[in-house]
Amino acid sequence: MNSTTTTSANHELINENKIQGSIAKNKAAIYTIFGVVVALVVGFGLFKTFADKSKAEYNSKIFAFESTTLKDYIANPTDPKAAKTLEDGVGNLHMQMGEYLGLLPVVIKASDALVANSHYTEARSLLAIGETIASDPYSKYFILSRQAVVYEDLGEDKLAIETLEKMTSQSVKIFEGKTYLDLGRLYLKAGNKEKAKASFTHVVEKAKDEVEFVKIAQLYLAKM
Repeated sequence: MNSTTTTSANHELINENKIQGSIAKNKAAIYTIFGVVVALVVGFGLFKTFADKSKAEYNSKIFAFESTTLKDYIANPTDPKAAKTLEDGVGNLHMQMGEYLGLLPVVIKASDALVANSHYTEARSLLAIGETIASDPYSKYFILSRQAVVYEDLGEDKLAIETLEKMTSQSVKIFEGKTYLDLGRLYLKAGNKEKAKASFTHVVEKAKDEVEFVKIAQLYLAKM
């Protein structure tokens, strides 16, 4: 290997390390902010839901589920039966309540807990329920954003791309830079360099306030 090839290889390695380092460095902060936004929206949804006296029986069942099944899973997620029990529990509530909006916060919390412990198949099942319940732009955004993550974690990149593309057409634009950054990564992984470049460029040009995502997009563009 000549010196030019070695230098080029080292440069690519450095860029790759920068990308991974930037993602790791900002992951906690990104998800903390994202979690606050989710909490606010879900909290408002809960307020509206529990104010509906006509659904008192549903609300009581949801509270009981959170206090028992969901709490038990969070306390002991490594139990071999825990993930399936949580999945079945939410499924049973859905069968009883149909598309009752008050069930959505439970779906989100339960799916997040499952993802946190790498129970992606069960999380996917719950998010499919959430997709049928979500009726407003914000709730649809929160379901879609989670589905994209789960699909990618399950190795279903095509579905992840389709979900992210759907997010770009939604009226709600939260962390739009992240959406296009993830699209760029997956397009690149799929071998579609043209779409990948367009997505990274979109982050740099249209999401300037999302500084860390812009930095990562620039690193990817520098490698292309």
